[in-house]
Amino acid sequence: MKNIGSDKKNPPYPGRGKKTIFKTGCFITLFFIGLFLYRPAFVTFLDQKLYDVMHLALKDRGSPQPMIVDIGDQSLEAFGQWPWSRDLLARLCTLILQGSPLAVGMDILLSEPDRTSLNKALKALKERSVIPNLPTMSSSGTDLDNDLILARVLRQGPFILGCKFLGKRPLSLPPGLLPLDTTLVSPIPETDLFQWFPPFKGILAPLPLFLQASQGSGVVNALSDNDGIIRRTPFITGYKGKFYPSLSLATLMLAMGANKITLKASPAGLTSVSIKNLTIPVSSQGHLLLHFRKDTSAFTTLSAGDLLQGKIDPAIMKNRIVFMGTSASGLGDYHATPLSQYFFGVGIHATAVDNILNRNLLSRPSWAMGMEWVMVLFTGILCTLMLMYLKPWPCTLSLAGATTLLWFMELFFLRKMQFFISMTYPFLTLFVTFSLLSVIRFRMEEKKMLRRTRDMVSAQNLTLLGITSLAATRDKETGMHIRRTAIFVKILAKRLSHSPRFKSVLDDHTIEVMFKSAPMHDIGKVGVPDAVLLKPGKLTDSEFKEIQKHTEHGWLAIEEAEKVSGIDGDTSFLKVSKEIIRCHHEKWDGSGYNQGLKGEEIPLSARIMAVADVYDALTSRRVYKASFDHTKARNIIVEGRGSHFDPDVVDAFLTEQERFKEIAIEMADK
Repeated sequence: MKNIGSDKKNPPYPGRGKKTIFKTGCFITLFFIGLFLYRPAFVTFLDQKLYDVMHLALKDRGSPQPMIVDIGDQSLEAFGQWPWSRDLLARLCTLILQGSPLAVGMDILLSEPDRTSLNKALKALKERSVIPNLPTMSSSGTDLDNDLILARVLRQGPFILGCKFLGKRPLSLPPGLLPLDTTLVSPIPETDLFQWFPPFKGILAPLPLFLQASQGSGVVNALSDNDGIIRRTPFITGYKGKFYPSLSLATLMLAMGANKITLKASPAGLTSVSIKNLTIPVSSQGHLLLHFRKDTSAFTTLSAGDLLQGKIDPAIMKNRIVFMGTSASGLGDYHATPLSQYFFGVGIHATAVDNILNRNLLSRPSWAMGMEWVMVLFTGILCTLMLMYLKPWPCTLSLAGATTLLWFMELFFLRKMQFFISMTYPFLTLFVTFSLLSVIRFRMEEKKMLRRTRDMVSAQNLTLLGITSLAATRDKETGMHIRRTAIFVKILAKRLSHSPRFKSVLDDHTIEVMFKSAPMHDIGKVGVPDAVLLKPGKLTDSEFKEIQKHTEHGWLAIEEAEKVSGIDGDTSFLKVSKEIIRCHHEKWDGSGYNQGLKGEEIPLSARIMAVADVYDALTSRRVYKASFDHTKARNIIVEGRGSHFDPDVVDAFLTEQERFKEIAIEMADK
């Protein structure tokens, strides 16, 4: 059989509804494209957190390359507070030299003279007149000047010193600080590249004495994002028309024997740094995206105190790149990374070199933003089409599939190609578009269901009118009777709903169902012969038994209709209708018909109907009797309290009796 109501071949929202979803989806997509170009802080924060989660999925390649000489709490406990005197640092550097490392990067700022040198200490005491008769000592003796002692050691080995760019106080460049020798490959003038670098005011550099003695210097600036987490590090810094290396780059160049680098750039800034046969991708500002190892203690770390005490053989550093720094508590050289809340500063430089040597290089290609823009557009349109053409379950499954696809795309680029392509904006576009369009779609469904409900209610009311009108054609006295009794039922039910006993069962919906079901109480009279139904005189016993059958006739008619239509007989409307039709002539004491129910065995709807039906029958004229006045009808109902009628329903009637009287007069039979 053809399913007339089927919509399998039609989209859920044809015509106007489909256009509404499409226009709204396009607007949301355009909004997120604008948001992508503006890049607000809260979305950047989400982007960073998504990157941190993705970082957990990265695989570590190769074994950790650099080594770290750490001046930690144990070292300070053994050799005193920080900063150490330069002669002690000289001893440590001498021991490192004995290990024959390829290069040593010192993450220590040597920007001030050592005031603990013996000649400087004696001079200070004499100038302060603390000990005025001190003998004059030659300031040229290297054994008395700790700075000269350290410089002499630095001159003997492959040491790279740390310096730091400043954003506040201006300082002139020290004479020993040399920029990188670079070859620039760029389609734009070199001067335009420096617009991408921060406007530093000066630099905090080692003393010229140390710069001249060392093999070079490197920048040690830390670079944390706005959430305080370090995900990248300055690899190349532009300052006053020159390029300066980071400590990690300068140390790596020394280890490789390179004295020159090649910079590649695009109109958007720097793209890569090449050292001999190594090409290192960098951001437009010269930043290196760091790939942190899951094991935060992966690098071989030597205690400076143990080296000085002879507990470690310096030969372990042979042909290795070494970084020297501090991790002691209170020195503040700890940083948060995507994988750790406490990662000491010198480890940042070691991580950068380790990434380069093991090719664990992460980058954000120049076309990344373009691809992300396309993905925002794609996800917005895809989600809009899903909500336009798919039904709820396929739409939900498609959303889950699109989310999974975006996730694995970002993971694929990061793990396999080592590109960071952010899917944060596509994710947001997908979920916000889906959520808002789902609300619109739900509202459209709701309106559609409301229209259908109104149509069903109208059809239901029309059916009731038809059925009751059919009953009225058999008995002309039934027309106004069914209207009045319906109102009486509603009045009684509302009054009873105020009682704690009935409050839970007589809600507004149930009362409305009783009101609509009441007119059907006598539809079974259609099956009673006219000779009995319209007889003006008293009925014989057999005739009375025939008239009693009208309750069963009506009940069976509804039962048969349910079977044919397949409607659930337990639905509220049909259930209450059958109760009223079959049981409204039952009596509280069990003497009624046809089932002989008594007390609360009789459904509440039928007990209410009984009072309404009897009152209207008493106050209305019939072919077999004249009408009674309100007082007489009331007295008869009161006499039947507890025998014919439910006492609670009678009490409700007495409370509302004036309204009953008014309705009986206003709606009297013509």
